[in-house]
Amino acid sequence: MPRLLYLFILLFSPLVLAGKITIKSQPDAADIFIIDGTSKPVPLGKTPFESDLEDIIRNYVKSSSFVLELKKDGHDPYRVLVAKTANVDMALTATLELSQAITNIKEHDSLMNELFDVQKLIRARNFVDAINKLEDLEKKNPRLSIIPELRATAMYLNKDVEGALSYYRKAFSVNPDNADAYRMKIYLEKKLGVDSEMK
Repeated sequence: MPRLLYLFILLFSPLVLAGKITIKSQPDAADIFIIDGTSKPVPLGKTPFESDLEDIIRNYVKSSSFVLELKKDGHDPYRVLVAKTANVDMALTATLELSQAITNIKEHDSLMNELFDVQKLIRARNFVDAINKLEDLEKKNPRLSIIPELRATAMYLNKDVEGALSYYRKAFSVNPDNADAYRMKIYLEKKLGVDSEMK
């Protein structure tokens, strides 16, 4: 009798219904690892991925829960804790965030492009547009001395000597190692006959 009851329970238990696991990521081709508390991370494959959840649990999971980890170069890892169950379909779609280092590189690259655009405007003697663009850049990057220095240069070339002095002083105050801003500050102070600030 106990054997029949065991067989009945086994045949009608929800664990017999094998679920599917589907894992997608943005971007694609992220490496998938399964982490069970008892072992090192085990690679499962790459996204997009589909498999029988029951097979994964039987082969890799010994504890009551496990972690799925998605990794891709240049992105922060994505982890999700999963309860040990094989009778459900599971679909995971993960958006992998760019790592901070990559984000910083992209931001710096964008800034460099904008500064090159400003230099082109200055060379084309389009000082008003250059100054306006630098004003916007300065709001986003108040600690960079190159921005007020370029603004000062555009003002100087546009014959606004007093405005140029103000921004050369600002560039030098942001970065006292900015030798070009310091030289122009001293030159314009002498030219205008004003007392030197921050020698």
